[in-house]
Amino acid sequence: MLNLLFALLLGCHTDNAECSEKSPCSFGAVCVAGVCQTQTCATSDQCGIEQYCDGSNCKNGCQLDADCKFGDVCDVASSQCVSAECSDTRLDCGFGEFCSPAGECYEAAGFYCHSCNDNGDCGGNGNTCLSGTCGVTCNTDADCPGGFDCYPVSDYAGNVVTHQCWTDCSRWDAR
Repeated sequence: MLNLLFALLLGCHTDNAECSEKSPCSFGAVCVAGVCQTQTCATSDQCGIEQYCDGSNCKNGCQLDADCKFGDVCDVASSQCVSAECSDTRLDCGFGEFCSPAGECYEAAGFYCHSCNDNGDCGGNGNTCLSGTCGVTCNTDADCPGGFDCYPVSDYAGNVVTHQCWTDCSRWDAR
């Protein structure tokens, strides 16, 4: 009798596997222990910004700097994107800011966009009153805060007499 019961159990066994080597899953799914499981990613490139691929699913956070938005880096210990230190004033800092050697953006001080009537209102040091606002002496664009450019200033004969950091100062007031 026991043999009959055992035979019935074995004989009635059906394979309920959803997938196998011979019967693969549909596109976007993988077969795990006979069950099709949806796979949302194979690499982090297939996930959104500030997400990474963990096995086969996108998770919030990061594993690499490339998982973060531009200007942020991945803190691997916490798997979170954090603001990166600045390294270039023109690329990393906001309007009217400089990048410090410590990697922090700070607001430009001094006579940038200061209202003026003549050069004397601009603090000396070769700073020039240009169209009612002060320019600040520079040699290259790297000497100027974010959003400013180092422009040549010419005399009436067309000779370049100085270079000044200058911009549309209405943006300075709108900060």
